[in-house]
Amino acid sequence: GIGKNIVSSFAREGGLVVVCDINSENGNATVKNLQKQGLSAEFLHVNLSENGAPQAMIQEIVTNHGRLDVLVNNARARSHSGTSMDDEKSWDSEIAVTLRAAYFATQEAIYVMARHCGGSIVNISSINAILESRSVTPIYHIAKAGLTQLTRSFAVRAGSNGVRVNALLPGFILQDEHVSRYERNDNQRYRELVEFCHPMGQPGRSDNIADAVLFLCSPEATFISGQCLAIDGASSVQEQFDLLLQFASDKS
Repeated sequence: GIGKNIVSSFAREGGLVVVCDINSENGNATVKNLQKQGLSAEFLHVNLSENGAPQAMIQEIVTNHGRLDVLVNNARARSHSGTSMDDEKSWDSEIAVTLRAAYFATQEAIYVMARHCGGSIVNISSINAILESRSVTPIYHIAKAGLTQLTRSFAVRAGSNGVRVNALLPGFILQDEHVSRYERNDNQRYRELVEFCHPMGQPGRSDNIADAVLFLCSPEATFISGQCLAIDGASSVQEQFDLLLQFASDKS
């Protein structure tokens, strides 16, 4: 979904992208698809939940290519959504991949970028960093909220080194299982609900996030740092009770 679109966008802009993932099958498939298009891409297998793995990932990239200009922290621990509370294993996994790995990867990247005239780091957080959802486990919200504060902390500390750090907070994005559910012919009510909840009349898509990442890493954003930007079609700024009343009125 989002990660695949981000690396594809950078590759199409002429960058050499290194796809880092624990899933070798999907990662290699993404890289091969980009290479078939004549684009520059490599795959690096990494388990970000292991101690030292984020730092080693950055070090290997720099060893192989001499520098690092952009880091996008997009990894998260999947499969823990949908339960009301979290057990210790879920807590450790989500914090390790979503928050701790981003912290140490960012710390290492700043050290490297400072030696090569700076760079840009973008953390993919979530609108759930600031809004609570009863259908998603608490630890996901907590980890993503930590990622937004991590963004601010490193932006302040890395600015003098020419490194900018920002975060994106995606809202409802059509990807993975959402696409088939949204596009099913027999699921009109689901589409209506999704579209009604978005003032722009439609949900977001992965390329909306990729475009925002490209902008934040571009020369046009050289004075933007420490910002946490919601990409949600204005859905998070509307008053929820009023929205519910409107929906009830439309259905009456």
